[in-house]
Amino acid sequence: MPGLDGTGDLFDRVTPHLAREFKVNVVRYPQDPTLGYAGYVELVRNQIGSRRVYVLGESFSGPVAVLVASQLRDQVRGIVLAATFIKNPWPQWFMRRAARVDPRATPRNMRDALLMGPYSDPELRNKVEDIVRSLSRPVRAARFRAAAEVDVQKDFMRLECPVLALHGRSDWLVRKAPMQKAIGEKGRARMIVFPAAHMLLQTRPAETATEIIEFTRSSAEENYEA
Repeated sequence: MPGLDGTGDLFDRVTPHLAREFKVNVVRYPQDPTLGYAGYVELVRNQIGSRRVYVLGESFSGPVAVLVASQLRDQVRGIVLAATFIKNPWPQWFMRRAARVDPRATPRNMRDALLMGPYSDPELRNKVEDIVRSLSRPVRAARFRAAAEVDVQKDFMRLECPVLALHGRSDWLVRKAPMQKAIGEKGRARMIVFPAAHMLLQTRPAETATEIIEFTRSSAEENYEA
């Protein structure tokens, strides 16, 4: 499940690594400003159907992954939370103000530094630029407002499936401390921190895929330890 852009296009680097082990289904969100987290959860549940799955939620989609796992229970064998949160990581006023900012007016170098840090490359920077320019402003604003109000901490703590959290050490967009705290308070959960900024799945695809695959193997063997 994708980040704020909703396209799923930014998974193209990590997906080939994951596809060596299992079938990967990339969820793509419609550009519909009326959808909130409940709508995205319903969309994902419809795509899962009756299958048993592992779910991965990146950034904006972390709460979606938690809610899907909470509702589908035994159908979800484990969840991976990448560079994400279970409660709005910033003050609500800040998020609401950010929702009104036109990202195309933000200096590209500043945006790229925040998202990718020193781990970017020209191809990735250009892809991010294309996505930023194609994302509807009403949709972007609606997703910011949804993130400003979300809080799935109780759902997260009640999860019975194994949890793996992945985070960048230099992620200044979504601070790692709140997730570290939540992971520390929960059983059957583990957090791995990479030398990366926010877009760790894109800048560290092989390393993150290796950890995800090991997580699924361990949880499948019921030998997973926090």
